[in-house]
Amino acid sequence: MSLIVLCAGGHARVVIEALLSRGQRPSAVTDHDSARIGTLLGGIPITGPDEDILKMKIDQVQLANGLGNRASRSSSGLSVRRELFDRFAALGYAFPVISHASAVIASDASIGDGAQVMAGAIIQPAARLGRNVLVNTRAVVEHDCQVGDHAHIAPGAVLCGGVLVGEGAHIGAGAVVLGGVSVGAGAIVAAGAIVARNVEAGAFVGGDRE
Repeated sequence: MSLIVLCAGGHARVVIEALLSRGQRPSAVTDHDSARIGTLLGGIPITGPDEDILKMKIDQVQLANGLGNRASRSSSGLSVRRELFDRFAALGYAFPVISHASAVIASDASIGDGAQVMAGAIIQPAARLGRNVLVNTRAVVEHDCQVGDHAHIAPGAVLCGGVLVGEGAHIGAGAVVLGGVSVGAGAIVAAGAIVARNVEAGAFVGGDRE
């Protein structure tokens, strides 16, 4: 079974490192830039565009979402990452859960297809991660948290116990969401923010920081 990383950007390098930490070596990385074909990303060859995957049999390949995001005051920046996942998942391609060997994941945590838990991240008991969720480097998802599909918990962010994060929301680097708080779908929490009250869907919180 081949494993291919989609999109040869910065996040793809992190995904590759997580796979290598588990003794899994991707067979290829895709990218639309023809000038990059034949070069290496993290020691893995860039072989062609995403469309080349469609030539492969569904039962012979698994995919990893290598696309990151950049949030702003008006958008989580996660729509393209979501669209990439949904496009291939709808065709029947499998996205396995990816976790770095240094991540700590509770035995009863629930993790959806294609979710990624990066180096040093901690997922505590009864936490639930949806499909295509990204829990980035050294982020913490405490007990009984629920993180909706396609959401991003950025590096160093902390979700205290019982936090609810809606679909496609972005919790910025180093932010802290206090226990029991809900963050609505598509909301953006700025880097370093401390969130003590519920956040409406699509809202931005955290002052001038993103």
